[in-house]
Amino acid sequence: MTRNPLTDSDRMRIKLAGLRSAGVFTMYQDADLVIRFVANFPSDWPTEIELEGQTDTALFGDQASKVAAAKLRVLDGGGASKLEVLRDVDQDPHWFLLKMVPDIDASGAVIGVFTTILDIDDVKYREAVLKTLLRELNHRSKNLLAIVQSIATQTARSSDDLPGFLYSFRNRIQSMAQSQDLVTASDWRGAELFALTKSQLQPLFGKLPSAFNMVGDDAYLAPNAALHLGLALHELAIDSLAKGALGPAGGGVELSAEERTSDQQEPQLIVTWTETFARPLSEQDIGSSQNKGFSKTVLGRVVPQALSAEVHHELDKDRMIYQLTIPDSQYEFRLKH
Repeated sequence: MTRNPLTDSDRMRIKLAGLRSAGVFTMYQDADLVIRFVANFPSDWPTEIELEGQTDTALFGDQASKVAAAKLRVLDGGGASKLEVLRDVDQDPHWFLLKMVPDIDASGAVIGVFTTILDIDDVKYREAVLKTLLRELNHRSKNLLAIVQSIATQTARSSDDLPGFLYSFRNRIQSMAQSQDLVTASDWRGAELFALTKSQLQPLFGKLPSAFNMVGDDAYLAPNAALHLGLALHELAIDSLAKGALGPAGGGVELSAEERTSDQQEPQLIVTWTETFARPLSEQDIGSSQNKGFSKTVLGRVVPQALSAEVHHELDKDRMIYQLTIPDSQYEFRLKH
């Protein structure tokens, strides 16, 4: 098959098509910054005929003085320059990068400016997203550090010696790390209640104990709710393992979750940890459990305040109930496919 050779016009057309697909436009101005040539401009920009003899004002509007000043520096200094410009026409803003180089004749005189214009909307969008993410990361990092500081302070107050402090502090930080892993895996959208519960119990038991059961509505918790409720679940599990139904008292534990409507007709999540003891607790065990330092602070004050939740906590010789009434700002329900 015979093919006709490409003409110079064909080659120029192909080059311009490649530049157009890459979002690259070109223009040339003389030493007075009068437009003499443009190529590959978008269809909604002025045409070459319309721009002939015009200045940057015809293209860049209120940004023209900044563009012209940059090009004058190129003309005066004979060096290349770059400038980012927001072109806003008919309330349709777009970012462009202008790369300007001097046109130097055989005698060394600067007689004009070549300008390559690149569409950088995607770059600016990624920069904006990155800045937002960095601000969010900074905010969340400060929150996490505040939680760690609180854990360290409260653990120190309730510890009798350094080894005891280190043991409890490490376990609580590990608990928070388990919750953090779930939240991070969801791109910081949150964590499911039952998955969060498993993440807190499995490091202690290897697998969920047969005496432990989860029932009800598996709500999707907001990030802050997941981190703090994870701490509460850790303390409840530790207490149960030490003196309760998952430890010497025997019996069973049920974690239930149910969405109800408040008296103000607002949805709320009722999360209840119920322990039923096979062997009744002694008065001494009840007294020591009710006065337990860090656990009492976390369960009674820190977690309810962080979740804007109401708390109900009762303990007698036959059972223990810990219940949080959580507002709907801290959770949601997701359809599962």
